[in-house]
Amino acid sequence: MRNLKFVPLMALAFIALLSVTGIAYRRLSAQYGPGASTVADTAEAVPTAAPDFAMLNADGETVRLSDFFGKPVVLNFWATWCPPCREELPYFQEAYAEYGDRVSFLMTNLTDGQQETPDIVRSFLTEQGYLFPVCYDTEMEGAYAYNVTAIPATYFLNADGTLHSYQIGALSRELLYDQLEKLLE
Repeated sequence: MRNLKFVPLMALAFIALLSVTGIAYRRLSAQYGPGASTVADTAEAVPTAAPDFAMLNADGETVRLSDFFGKPVVLNFWATWCPPCREELPYFQEAYAEYGDRVSFLMTNLTDGQQETPDIVRSFLTEQGYLFPVCYDTEMEGAYAYNVTAIPATYFLNADGTLHSYQIGALSRELLYDQLEKLLE
């Protein structure tokens, strides 16, 4: 009988916990969800050289990030099994078609050799009709150089190889185009 006195108190505590959790979820979703304006702009800071690393291009040849300096670079780390990556890939395809002559797009697949292989990626790209250039980070050099702990992760680099801005998490179409325009200013 004495334990029954605590049931209403426990129910109120549970409802309060659910309310606080719901509020926190809504605030964090708005701040960090797809399309949230969380791009870190480094343009005003002292220019930081983008870390260089080696990767394989679609022909299996080793290329370096620095090979693409001379025009702005969009460096995106992604994987086929990543839902937020899949969500933003159509925007990259559209942007590549529009800006590909002025900006180097390096869609860098985190190719672990098990869950993600070049064959899996090629099949995925063909199935989806994506034509943007894909490189394979088979040794995870890029992931380590950029401390990629979550994907997608996108880095916008100036033509001189300095970091302009970056976004951890999925980009909306508007945010991608906004960053491309700022990169080309």
